Amino acid sequence: MSGKGSTLFTVGTLLRHAQDAGAPVRLLVQGTWLDGRIVGADGLGVVLDDGNAQQVLVRLDAIVAVSFSRADIDEPDDRAARSHGRRRRDPIEAGPVGG
Repeated sequence: MSGKGSTLFTVGTLLRHAQDAGAPVRLLVQGTWLDGRIVGADGLGVVLDDGNAQQVLVRLDAIVAVSFSRADIDEPDDRAARSHGRRRRDPIEAGPVGG
């Protein structure tokens, strides 16, 4: 761990990075990995498109893990088509659910 400061990594933070880059993700939900690209998100869930005309809405509080390739997120020469670089983006956050 680096001593340069503290960072809070959340499911929402990682999903935001992947969404900004248009990168494919894998989400672990109830023991099953779901693959696709994030096409929509709010404070409670994300819409994942599998590229085969199937979309699924996943609640953020049901996601156990997020996986994606760093190569899809980080461009070595900072010339990404969809830059997520130095601008600040708020994470996708899960909030309380009213009943």
